[in-house]
Amino acid sequence: MKMEEGERQVFWDSVLELNDFQKDALNELGSIASCHAVTSLAEMTGVTINIEVPTVEVVSIENTEKLIRVEKIVAGIFVQLSGGFSGYLQVLFPEKSAFRLVDMLLGRMPGETKNIETEMEASALMETGNILASSFCSAIADFLQFALMPTPPSFAFDMMGAMVESAIVAVVQTQESEHFILLRCDFQEEERNAIYGYILLFPQQDSLKEILSSLEAAAAGGEIK
Repeated sequence: MKMEEGERQVFWDSVLELNDFQKDALNELGSIASCHAVTSLAEMTGVTINIEVPTVEVVSIENTEKLIRVEKIVAGIFVQLSGGFSGYLQVLFPEKSAFRLVDMLLGRMPGETKNIETEMEASALMETGNILASSFCSAIADFLQFALMPTPPSFAFDMMGAMVESAIVAVVQTQESEHFILLRCDFQEEERNAIYGYILLFPQQDSLKEILSSLEAAAAGGEIK
């Protein structure tokens, strides 16, 4: 898959217009990184985790609620990324999935956890999210051959809308735009669908240029088909 000169110009003229190559390349990168992340989760829990095909969208602030079920309560982490590119990453577990994870990680009976109230419960989920985020970032860094450093995670148990808004505000404020790029990867337990969640990547626009240049080089070298 190779980006033609005309296609390349679309991106450089307007950062928020992704052509088919760019979307496909980012989807493939998301698939690679998500596979690494859910493998880590599967090793922690001993269950098989499947991922859906990642989606890449150019999203305006007012349309966020159309893509994400903001009314859900979720547990998750938020990290800032620096190094090869800058941006933000969230790993989110809907409420019931978070309870199921806590039961498994703390050796409890299924259904025993009814809320996230103690430091031990929050720490278990934060560590799980941190492992997924680290695996996701490592896969991207290895593929694109640059350093990618996540900050220590912050944890919250809140409405999904509030969680995602914190990332959106951070991205929009730093790039002075009302649009952002959202790479979303969904995953779930194969048998019972009791564990599922989302990985949301919000790259800064300037960094996205570097990512796409690296992906184009990878495509030229046959690493992306």
